[in-house]
Amino acid sequence: MKIAIKYIIYTFLFIVFSCQEKQNVRVYKIKKAKPNNVSEEPIKSKAKPKFEWVVPENWEEVAGHSIRIGSFKLPGNGDLSVTSFSGSSGGIKANVNRWESQIGLAPSTLDMIKQISEDRISRLGRYQIFELKNEKNQDLSILAAIFPLQEITLFVKLAINPKSMNQHRYDFVEFCVSIKYSSNG
Repeated sequence: MKIAIKYIIYTFLFIVFSCQEKQNVRVYKIKKAKPNNVSEEPIKSKAKPKFEWVVPENWEEVAGHSIRIGSFKLPGNGDLSVTSFSGSSGGIKANVNRWESQIGLAPSTLDMIKQISEDRISRLGRYQIFELKNEKNQDLSILAAIFPLQEITLFVKLAINPKSMNQHRYDFVEFCVSIKYSSNG
């Protein structure tokens, strides 16, 4: 019991004497030392690169959504969009699966997607084209291209009536081949 009383007294005294005015508190500022061999990652630009392309005569440029770099209306009720996002933007599988869901198709496996992809080369480098049709949905099909670039991924997507897709396929491919970085940006 004597030990418990001593412990209580010492605790009480410690609390009383440690709770003093703030005048005894001292603040020090010390500069952080920099290591000699720092390997810093390059700073990535937040500015989106600008692109230019050759537009087929029968395509009409229209005002698009804010995320679009380019927007075109095609005969046959076609809507073509050009967009870019940082990094891989979810990857090929996620994007193709999203487009499949837009036309009522079940998501494909990566192996199935590889079988339907068409490898191409443009002024920007290698890219892939995906032609997506749903036999049960005669209102909409998608022809899309994915350009994996250094810091971004560029997408060209044509949403169009399946009956009109074949007549625009050549122009779509030529448009994709013509895309290049803008000499002004």
